[in-house]
Amino acid sequence: SQLQLTAIKDFATSFPDLSAEIADLEDICRGKSWTTGDPLGIGGLLSDASKMVQLMIKGAAGQTELLVAVLDAALLGLEAVSQKIFSGLPADFRLAFRELGLSIGLRAVERLQPLLEESPGVFDREGLQGKVEALLQYMPLAEVIETFWVDSKNREAGSWLEHRDINMVMLATSLAPEGFVTI
Repeated sequence: SQLQLTAIKDFATSFPDLSAEIADLEDICRGKSWTTGDPLGIGGLLSDASKMVQLMIKGAAGQTELLVAVLDAALLGLEAVSQKIFSGLPADFRLAFRELGLSIGLRAVERLQPLLEESPGVFDREGLQGKVEALLQYMPLAEVIETFWVDSKNREAGSWLEHRDINMVMLATSLAPEGFVTI
C-alpha cells in the first residue's frame, strides 16, 4: 500500500497498479496471530501499526481489522516482556538492536494519538483510542532502553561490539525516529 501511494504521488500520470499484489498479501495476513515475545518483533508491530494509520489517513484502503490485530498483538507482547526485559541484566547479556527495535516502535506509538486526533473520520476512535492509550503507558520503556545504550560503558560490551553496525543504526533511529516512522 505504501508503494502504491508513493507511485501515485510521484508518477501522477502513469504508475504501476499493485492492487493484485496488495490483495495477495492481505489474503496471506488474514487471520494470522502476530503475537510475539521478542522485543524487536513487538517494535516492528508498533512501527507497522503507525505506518498503517498514516496510510489509511492518506487514502489507502482501510485495514482496520489488521490494524486492531497488530495493536492487540503488540499489547500482549509488551505485557509479557515489559518486566523481564529490563531485569537489571548487564549489557553483555542483552542484545541492543532487539531492545532498540522496541524503543523505535514505542516512538512510533507516540505519533499515533495526534494522527488519530487530526483524522477523526477515518477511524473508530473509541476502540483505537483505548488501544493507543494502553500502549502509551509503556512509553517509559523507550527512555529506559535509550538511556542504557547511550551510556558508553554499555557500548563496550561484547554484545554491543559484535553487532556494532546494526546497533548504531538502531540507536540513532530510536533517538531520531522521524525519518523511519513517518511516511
